[in-house]
Amino acid sequence: MRGIDVYIENNKIIIKKIRARQTENDIEEIPLQLMEYGKFYTSKIKVTSQELKNKIFLIQTINKDLQNKQSDEEIEQEDIEIDEQKNISNNVIIVFSEENKIKYAYCSEEQAYKKILKFKYKVLRLKLNKRKIELKILAYIINKYNLEIKSEKLYIDQVLFKECRLKETNQNLTKFQMITSNDIYKLTFNMKDILQDVSEINGNMRMEIEVDGRKIDYRIGIKNKKIKNKRYYYAPIKSKYVKQYAVHFRRTTRGNLVLVKRLKEPIENTIKFRIMESKIISNLLYKISKLAIKIRRKNINLYYEKFSSKAEEGTFDLFLLAKQNSKLSKNYYVIDKNSEDYKKIKSEKNVVKKYSLKYYWLIFNANNFISTEAPIHLNILRSNNTALRKSICDKPFIFLQHGITYMKCQGDGSTFAKNKEGEATYIIVGSEKEKDAVVDMLNLDEEQVLNTGLPIFSKIEFNHINQDSEDIVTIMLTWKPYEEQLYDFEESTYYKNTIEIYNMISKYIDKEKIVIIPHPKVFELLANTDIKERFWQGKISTILEKTKMLITDYSSVCYNSFYQGAGVIFYQPDLKEYETYNGKLVPKDDEYIGKRAYNINELENIIRETIRDKHINLSKIRNEKFENNYATINEFTDGKNIERIYRKLKELNIIK
Repeated sequence: MRGIDVYIENNKIIIKKIRARQTENDIEEIPLQLMEYGKFYTSKIKVTSQELKNKIFLIQTINKDLQNKQSDEEIEQEDIEIDEQKNISNNVIIVFSEENKIKYAYCSEEQAYKKILKFKYKVLRLKLNKRKIELKILAYIINKYNLEIKSEKLYIDQVLFKECRLKETNQNLTKFQMITSNDIYKLTFNMKDILQDVSEINGNMRMEIEVDGRKIDYRIGIKNKKIKNKRYYYAPIKSKYVKQYAVHFRRTTRGNLVLVKRLKEPIENTIKFRIMESKIISNLLYKISKLAIKIRRKNINLYYEKFSSKAEEGTFDLFLLAKQNSKLSKNYYVIDKNSEDYKKIKSEKNVVKKYSLKYYWLIFNANNFISTEAPIHLNILRSNNTALRKSICDKPFIFLQHGITYMKCQGDGSTFAKNKEGEATYIIVGSEKEKDAVVDMLNLDEEQVLNTGLPIFSKIEFNHINQDSEDIVTIMLTWKPYEEQLYDFEESTYYKNTIEIYNMISKYIDKEKIVIIPHPKVFELLANTDIKERFWQGKISTILEKTKMLITDYSSVCYNSFYQGAGVIFYQPDLKEYETYNGKLVPKDDEYIGKRAYNINELENIIRETIRDKHINLSKIRNEKFENNYATINEFTDGKNIERIYRKLKELNIIK
């Protein structure tokens, strides 16, 4: 009997060619631990029979502790927002023949099937109006391996789909063959169905193919080779306002189509907004600004903070310093007139109201954006305005950061990563250690990362909290994006952990001394419990000024709190799951600035040692080692970070 025998034995893939004249070249043993995750290898054994060409010899689920390196095909799952959950699937060993070559890999199940089942398509037309979305697509499947395909569904968003029955072939077809064989599909989706559920703001357009009982997603996109700046892909290609909703299509950096649907902001209903952000006015401003930037002598620098509605993180102070000392640059600060901080700063020259006529002129004509938030915070998040979003992508962006990047993993999914909408021309950090982490995670050049200290640490007092400070305990946990799909947020670890921590701590300290900073997604749920009275609804910076002990899990707010003299405890019962979805945390085990607990009993042991007679003993949770660790992560404690940033931007000719 002739053939190819493939099996796994003793942590090795065995590939054996069965024939009458057996030689040592007819068997290959591949140790699993030497295989790189996601990489496809070619065996030395060749297929010499027509019958064995294009055959699957093995697909076996395997639990193997290899470094989880994303391949290019896996990264196709990326790319909606900084906090989008990753698609975790089974890992498999696959061995198959591709013509006369035998290939093998250790990869995700989805990646394995995408390698052997090809979905080919071309989007011919995409139409969006107030009544419907129409898609005209040329598509077919290359199924050389005669896999059993049960269904094909084209999803316009996360849940809405149309059934298709795609043609199956064993080879690539030319466009002429596709057109003449009638492989063009016209699909229509009613807008009222699309807008029934807007809880998922971003929805990937995709083809779901059910094969061998498994559902495999293939992203659908429109790539444009003429577009050199991939950040332009974030600008809408089709947009429409439908009653109280804003709807548009954009692309990911890989060209995949994303349907964005959200409730309109109140400002979008005003006549002034509709005029100033109309296509005619926006396109005109975009073209005029291109010329104006080329011919004028002076730089225009635009400063702002979160949602252009704050002036508390040091950006305004930098603006004042630049305005007072600049000769060849004009500096303006953008802020919403309805914000609390606007009343404090409105009398200052060059403070510009958001959505004013001057605002629109400046946003198109600015040379640089300088902020603690991504550029889109100048306008509406997920704006329908194509010209405005392209203009934002044209400008150099100096990212001041509002918190230290040395906790959560920030990778390709981060809005600040290379080629993403929020990619920074320069980014401010607080230490050489943080600089290295930022370069590695965001794929930036070292010259783009400026170690001056973050501006926020010029706004808060160093080490003012001490043993005699009021005994305030603040609980601030991180929302887990992979729990978005939960129908009942009471099942979320965020909800359960918050309740559990509060109930335990209240045994050791007066409830009036406990503060909970709730995440908006579970605010109402928690409001229905007896801890509602302990909610903090003011500025986070205000309560951190009073916090003597902070309990968090993965929030970088820990560094702000520790800077002021507080002790920090990290509660991480779901650490393994969190790192599976979000990537490994940045600090090494010996770099933390506080004690860590992995279950409620461990946390209670720390609390029992720390809180005696309803008073917090700081020495139990804040020691020399934690302070030394902190000094390597945030090097500057002199309160002069804003001055250092100013001098660095002067050197770079951003402020002139």
